[in-house]
Amino acid sequence: MRIRLIVFSGLVTGLIGMMVGLAATKIGQPDFNRLKYPTDVYSKIYKNFMWIGAGVGATVGIAQECLRELKQERDEEEEKDDKDPKE
Repeated sequence: MRIRLIVFSGLVTGLIGMMVGLAATKIGQPDFNRLKYPTDVYSKIYKNFMWIGAGVGATVGIAQECLRELKQERDEEEEKDDKDPKE
């Protein structure tokens, strides 16, 4: 498995997730410069949306790339078995 490619995929999708999390804090707010929250609990959650999005994005990216690598290895093994019959 190519670890560098897996880490790179996790970083890129983590950045995308971070942007989605940052956008989620702004959606639905009447004024983008002054964010209004109903309670302090929501204020703390909204401040962490960016990091939650980054974590979820990185997890999804790493999992997707691992599955892609494993599928590629499986396909290579199947091709090798098809070319070299043991009969």
